[in-house]
Amino acid sequence: MQDPVERLLPPAVRAALARRELLVRRPVAGGRHGVHRSLRPGVGRDFRDYRAYVPGDDPRRLDWRAAARSDRLVVRQTESQEELTITWLVDGSGGMGYGEGEARKWARAGTVVAALSSLALRQADGVGVVIGREGSVDAELIDASTRRDRLRALAGRFVGAEPAGACPWEAMLEAAAPRLRPRSLVLAVSDFLDPGAGQVASGEGERAADEALLRGLGLMRAAGSDVVLIQILHRDELSFPWEQPRVLRLEDPRGRRPLVEGPGASMRDAYLERLGAHLRWLEGSCERGGLLLVRLVSDGDPAGQLIDLLGRLAGAPSEVSLGEEGRA
Repeated sequence: MQDPVERLLPPAVRAALARRELLVRRPVAGGRHGVHRSLRPGVGRDFRDYRAYVPGDDPRRLDWRAAARSDRLVVRQTESQEELTITWLVDGSGGMGYGEGEARKWARAGTVVAALSSLALRQADGVGVVIGREGSVDAELIDASTRRDRLRALAGRFVGAEPAGACPWEAMLEAAAPRLRPRSLVLAVSDFLDPGAGQVASGEGERAADEALLRGLGLMRAAGSDVVLIQILHRDELSFPWEQPRVLRLEDPRGRRPLVEGPGASMRDAYLERLGAHLRWLEGSCERGGLLLVRLVSDGDPAGQLIDLLGRLAGAPSEVSLGEEGRA
């Protein structure tokens, strides 16, 4: 039986990430030394500022040249390099099961989660994950860990389970929020096409249910965490390739929406118009809420997408869709 980590991280992906680091765009607060900028001065490589010497300071940190210019003893302060805590919120609903082979959305989600987690663990950063599927929350790995076996346990969640049912986003947020450490990195992975399906079925308005999810993620950001939405879509969802006049039968993989039937040719324009409106709403809502949105297409080059994603996390400007393959 193939190792779950090797299954999610093929040789080309591992080679592309061999010398990469996972960096975040904002300083973090942590208790151990790592590779990320800290909110407080400490031991590090990058100069931050000077401050006046006080008895008890390490004499090795005195800057004698600056002292000669100012006639007072000063100490060099550097950016403390601290560890980061990463929490994954993963949509394991039936919608993530669309596609085949490596182009399956669930497979691409697993590759993204495993790849970034492997970098984090290599840097001694803690990783935790929460998965929502079939209306329930799998929070067994919610507490961030730096243990070597965390990556294999995490990968096993993708290889050993099938996406099904609806993702209970509200319950996932409620489970994760109290466990977040200050200035954590929260990464939500989903197609974000129908995140409020469960609430809609219980009578809540469609847009209101979607807004509730973004509001919950926004509260995590307000509490000090960096929040990133990684939207994974299949190319069929972006292009609706069924243009023939034959009748299509569309079933909701989450089991919450009624069956839709009709000629593909007549359904395509309406579908693409509605999809475009939803994607624009999502982009605008994330921008207004200070949430980073990254869109991946499940059949794109995984190594290239991951390198671009690392750049976005580190603060590099880019389009929402990573790479040419991300554009509809």
